[in-house]
Amino acid sequence: MRRRFILLALLVASALGVLAVWLVDHLERVPVTLREAPQAEARRNPYLALERFTTRMGGQLTRQSDARILDRLPAGGSLFLDRQRAHLLPPERLRHLLDWVAQGGWLIAVAELPPLADPLLDSLGVRRLPPPDAKHGEYRSIIEVLLPGQSRPLRVDASTQLLAAGERQPLWSAGQGERGQQILHFRIGRGRLTVASELDQQLSNRHIGQQDHAELYWRLISRDDPSVQPRVLLLSRLQMPTLFEWLWENAWTTCLAVAVLIAVWLWMIVPRFGSVRPEPLATRRELRQHLAAMAHYLWRTGQLSALLPAAREHFRRHLAQRQPDLAARPLAAQASALTVLSGLPAARIASALAGRADHPQAFTDALRVLRELERLL
Repeated sequence: MRRRFILLALLVASALGVLAVWLVDHLERVPVTLREAPQAEARRNPYLALERFTTRMGGQLTRQSDARILDRLPAGGSLFLDRQRAHLLPPERLRHLLDWVAQGGWLIAVAELPPLADPLLDSLGVRRLPPPDAKHGEYRSIIEVLLPGQSRPLRVDASTQLLAAGERQPLWSAGQGERGQQILHFRIGRGRLTVASELDQQLSNRHIGQQDHAELYWRLISRDDPSVQPRVLLLSRLQMPTLFEWLWENAWTTCLAVAVLIAVWLWMIVPRFGSVRPEPLATRRELRQHLAAMAHYLWRTGQLSALLPAAREHFRRHLAQRQPDLAARPLAAQASALTVLSGLPAARIASALAGRADHPQAFTDALRVLRELERLL
């Protein structure tokens, strides 16, 4: 029994050895590429792969989003202009951009998607055509781009947005043939201008490694920029600085001074919180103070007619006590008698006794006359 067990173990070990030798002889270790989800930097920058590809090929790519760079473009080099630029290309800036191209620059512009306006294409007379009908075999998913001086065409993804040149004819083009073009290359002065409908998607992080997208980009760059290190300026997601950014860049000293003044003003008006002060004891005002306050209020509000009747009534009671016979006479007789007594004009006394006091001067004169008569009585 023991002998049979040993023989069985030897047979199993021999079979495993033969299987191991066969596996080593027939299997090969190969690398496997796994596609990971885009990281934070790739999600923030859709042209990250294009930047690294340009650097690895010996070029230099600078990405900017400030639209004001279009007003001070460096001489020469290549400019890659992304979409969403229509509202940032007024006529003056567009004219400056075309002058830069005519002086020897090379502009690669991605056509705006309809119905957005595209002043750049309008200035070239380029029309945007409706997409071809794929149901009837009029649409090709891959197009071939044959650059001048090249023997092998490059394969790139086709676009559903097609272009058509106007009176200005391009040096070369590529696309769907008679149905429309996808790439138009013009010569303007000493420079060149290339209009493409889907170049932003073809050179994005997701599609730059497909077909011949990267090779098309580098052949264009190295062909139109023969320098040792081709320079590319990529303008993507263009925007203008906000008001606060512009103020800080151009008038930061004034902004700082205004901030200091506001801080000082707030320091002066904001109440300070300290120990609680005891409330003052309530004091009872005298009657004459209340009367004086009421008189001041009526004086300020122009209600003088409410004060004069009380003074006249007080004078009549005083006259009735001192001169009953005189108090019983009519107003004209009273004025004449009081004129003889005081020496004041009869008209002035009559105005004080029954006249109107619409303005402060007449009111004070009437009170002065009544007080003088009371003193004489």
